[in-house]
Amino acid sequence: MIWLPLLGLFYAVATLYWARLSARLNTRDNAFFSAGEGFSPWLSALVIGGASLSGWIALAGTDEIGRHGFGLAALLQAGIALALPGVVFFKRLWVLGRRLGASSLADLFRIYWQSEFLTAFAAVVAVLFAVAFAGLQMHALSRILVLLGGGIVSQDMASVLFGLLLIGGVVIGGLRAVGYLGAIQAVLAAAVLVVLTVFSLIDAGGFVALNNALAKLAADPAMANRFMVSGVVQFTAGIGKQAAAGHQATALASLSFAMALMGLQVSPMIMKVVFSTSRPRGFAAGQTWLMAGAFGALAAFCMAVVGAQALIDPARDLAGLMSGLSPWFSAWLFIGLLAGVQLMSGLTLVAAGETLVRNIYKPLFHGSLSPRNGVTLTRVVIGLLVLASVLLQTLAPVALSVLASLALPLSFQLWTPLLGMTWLRWLTRAGVVTGIGFGLAGVLLTEPAGIFTLSFFGLDLPWGRNPWTLHSAAWGMAANLTVAMLVSAVTQRRGLGEAGEEAKRFLEREFGGSARLRSLRSTAWSVTLAWMFLALGPGLIFGNSAFIDINGKWTLGMPSLWAWSLMLWAAGLGLVWFLSYKMEMASPPTVEVHAYTPRPRLTQPRIDAELARRRAVLIAIAIGFSLAVIAALSFGHA
Repeated sequence: MIWLPLLGLFYAVATLYWARLSARLNTRDNAFFSAGEGFSPWLSALVIGGASLSGWIALAGTDEIGRHGFGLAALLQAGIALALPGVVFFKRLWVLGRRLGASSLADLFRIYWQSEFLTAFAAVVAVLFAVAFAGLQMHALSRILVLLGGGIVSQDMASVLFGLLLIGGVVIGGLRAVGYLGAIQAVLAAAVLVVLTVFSLIDAGGFVALNNALAKLAADPAMANRFMVSGVVQFTAGIGKQAAAGHQATALASLSFAMALMGLQVSPMIMKVVFSTSRPRGFAAGQTWLMAGAFGALAAFCMAVVGAQALIDPARDLAGLMSGLSPWFSAWLFIGLLAGVQLMSGLTLVAAGETLVRNIYKPLFHGSLSPRNGVTLTRVVIGLLVLASVLLQTLAPVALSVLASLALPLSFQLWTPLLGMTWLRWLTRAGVVTGIGFGLAGVLLTEPAGIFTLSFFGLDLPWGRNPWTLHSAAWGMAANLTVAMLVSAVTQRRGLGEAGEEAKRFLEREFGGSARLRSLRSTAWSVTLAWMFLALGPGLIFGNSAFIDINGKWTLGMPSLWAWSLMLWAAGLGLVWFLSYKMEMASPPTVEVHAYTPRPRLTQPRIDAELARRRAVLIAIAIGFSLAVIAALSFGHA
């Protein structure tokens, strides 16, 4: 098959050429990290939408529906679930970033909360996305490449080639290359999903024939549960300990999965794009018409069609469908899928590299690091992150999957400090830091990473993954928000630092809200909660039979739950529009945002302290490794 390597070579040359052009435009060292904060609103909207949805809905989303059906209905509401965090946070965080001079999420945490723990937590989340979350999608792409290439390229070699392409594009051009090329990649990846939907319908004989085949599946008692939500909740001990009755796809499983998706929009990679946007005029349109509208339609309809065809015939999954097309066309489709995954991977690498070097290494261990040397070191770190991801893909794919499962739920825990900065400004530093700690524990104790680790040391938990059919994101946030509010209630007298207090006063002064907005708040809360109840929460059980007649036939000619989800997607689009424009939560701010200049302070020499920290880190690593080995030998079991 000559078309795939030819198109792949053309794509690689175009990527490297654009990276070289971007490097020439990066006349300042800081431009490598932020593209001079010059992303236009439309470009940012495309990049955010493409990085959030274009890759994984084609790979993981279609696979989930193909294997388990429509029970996890929140998957079809991915566009709305991802748009809501953007509506809630993007505008205010952009203003805070401009006011405080922050260029990344970790940087904003350090300036506002003055917390090294929150900065380190953001760094951990960024690394998980760069190494594991992106690596898992690259691993799935490499399997498709092996199938399309007829075994000419091995899966390990495919992972190495993808890693080299990432290193070349990101290391050379930085965020500018990722962003400007990413706009094209987002459109290409979305177009590929639309084309795959068309060919899925042609392969099935049309939309009516597709649904007739689904109806035959639903008539089989063994397959009927693939088309319904199995109740509101099931009080099981979790995967690996106690099987759920029927299947795991309860209404609260969908709600908690949607929470995990909401973690994607507040991740360091998406926040990097927000802070690099020149002006906030496009946040409302981007989240409403692009994220919730265009990409939401891709999730609610296109992803569902491709997945439904795989549900009918497992041999016609994404890879099987592409392999049945002409070689040149399937090669083009594969390049489109690669573009979507590369966009997301490039953003994660830039965010992780900057966080590790500029927000962790330089402030704590090397304060005299020059901007030029900082860029060089970041390039080295990006290369090491790609190397770690490729090694996990080739040598430890199970560990890669386990680590990737932590990225979304841990990122969702960032909602607490973000809410404390933007909306719930009565939350204190002690509250959010303690809450993040408990949220981290809640996630780890309900995910394989934490369960396996404790089991390795001889402690077997009485539950497995996702107990009560709730995603770990929900368990973590339940502990996170509860502890954050309780601790904040008793630490109200502990103020923030100078920059945090200034930002707090600025938001209170400029975003207090008019009388009209205050009168609409109860309406906004009501319609939002109603939509979440019906589209993501317990109301999903109504979708099981909402469009089924007394004879058990689908009144709309398609699965009732799918039709219910499409209806609620349209309602969700209206909800996002209402919040963005009528409630002015994402509309452009009417105030001029000037950078805040803190009072000058005397600085003490930090060289000795930095050397001491380096020694302490090395000693801690040595002691931790020794204790782990001793504990494993003493208490571990095979």
